[in-house]
Amino acid sequence: MLNMSKKTFNKPKKVQFLYFLLMFLSGGSIFYIKTLPDEKQNIWLLLILLVIMMYSLLKSTKNWAYDNPKEPEEESEQNKIVYKKKDIPSLEEMIKNSQKKK
Repeated sequence: MLNMSKKTFNKPKKVQFLYFLLMFLSGGSIFYIKTLPDEKQNIWLLLILLVIMMYSLLKSTKNWAYDNPKEPEEESEQNKIVYKKKDIPSLEEMIKNSQKKK
């Protein structure tokens, strides 16, 4: 597992809400700008809003993953893969068998 510092993760709920708000507002702004005619769309503003949205999404999902770690599943007898032992002939036996068929 990655070495995650407490300073970076486990943010208070207010900061998590701020990330959500940034994500929501930037996504809505991108949607609004894309509905404008092509002459009024500013590509740089769209890129900046996209970067803000992706940054807030990254921060909030990292914090969510840190707060809710995945619990290891206990392997039961039903979930285990059972391999059946098969008698695989050697290469020499395969050659002999193919020669017998001819």
